Amino acid sequence: MRRIGVVLIGIFLILWSGCAVSVGSGGLDIQSVDDLPVSQPMVSNYDDYWDAMRHFDFGYVDRNEVNPEYQEFASGLQLLMEDDISEAEPLFSRLFEATEDSLLHLHAAEILEVIYTHQDKWNELVELYTRMPEKFDESNNMIMAIAYAQSQPENYHFPANPIVLPTQLSISGVPMIKVSVNGVSKKFWIDTGAERTVLSSEIAQKCGVDKIGTETAKVGTATDIKIDMCPGIIENFRIGDLQIENHPVIILNKKDLEVRLFKLFRILKVDGIIGWNAIRNLQMGIDYKNLKTTIQKPEKRPAETRNLHFVTQPLVSLTDTLGRPLYFFLDTGANSTAFYEPALLKVDTTQAKTGKSLIGGAGGAQVYHTKEIPQVAFVLGNHRLDYKLMTTRGDGESGFFFFDGVLGSDIAKERTLILDFQNGRCELKTAQ
Repeated sequence: MRRIGVVLIGIFLILWSGCAVSVGSGGLDIQSVDDLPVSQPMVSNYDDYWDAMRHFDFGYVDRNEVNPEYQEFASGLQLLMEDDISEAEPLFSRLFEATEDSLLHLHAAEILEVIYTHQDKWNELVELYTRMPEKFDESNNMIMAIAYAQSQPENYHFPANPIVLPTQLSISGVPMIKVSVNGVSKKFWIDTGAERTVLSSEIAQKCGVDKIGTETAKVGTATDIKIDMCPGIIENFRIGDLQIENHPVIILNKKDLEVRLFKLFRILKVDGIIGWNAIRNLQMGIDYKNLKTTIQKPEKRPAETRNLHFVTQPLVSLTDTLGRPLYFFLDTGANSTAFYEPALLKVDTTQAKTGKSLIGGAGGAQVYHTKEIPQVAFVLGNHRLDYKLMTTRGDGESGFFFFDGVLGSDIAKERTLILDFQNGRCELKTAQ
């Protein structure tokens, strides 16, 4: 389940020899840097308050006169970026209950949905959906929330020592590790782009994971195709020696987790996906060079500036080489990084050319018209990522927000990707 009923199961680009279609960004060079750019304020291109908020330009309220409720909404978004849910939740709840501004009422509801979903507050979600059916009813989100609300609480049992698991890369470059689903061993993708852990209907049946209820909901995928999904609970989900009890999952038809060439030849089949609802509770290091994944219980560290957030989807804040902020959706299920349309207002597009990309996801694959922008560079932590070519991929809209781009698994080429949401860190480390 995802805000306004869309789950991004993960973008994976289909690669095969002789294909005449461009398949994404390329020519990546990654280097450690000692002299980091000084952070700069966003160069705003937004004259409208809501456009500014949806594009992370929270400084709009410092440059323009806005009413107190709008100032409070902007403050709440900043709290959300800092994962200060204890302060953000009552703030948006007050706005939702008290405002007479219909647009503010609607957007406060959207943010409350994010907050409740992120905390697995299913009963609160049901109440919100009941009060705002015109906003959230399109994709039957209430079906999922009601189902999960009936389940036992989820529990994590970590071993004393870190877990180290052999890792493989799928044909599309997505890391895969072995898991145990109710005692049955399977190989799952690690995909931050999937909001919830996913099972194919075939694997759910083999592993004794029953659907909750008889109703199905609709889900939109990376290719904007609507497919059916059902809620389920894995009673005993193991990742190495980590045991997760009562883990909420999404069950999809097995055919929707296959990619076929020309609708005939199956070139990719996914049994299951470890989604963000599990990854957010772990400290995880994915070593793409030595093909191993390390998992341990996250331990709160002294406060640092967060660069890993959750605002409808996991979000990484990074900069260009001049220190200007960019906001990218983190998707380890994508094999390449790409821009969304909002980034075109922030980068040099004078040398851009038109192209096409083939993007696959649950339910099938589609060809998209794109822009191809040469010589693009980002700074993530203490690493500089230089791309010879960066493509665009969609408008970047995700619920309330618009993202600048998507960060794929290519950013960890020959390195280790560290994911530690509890401490707000997405980092690259040189693999030994």
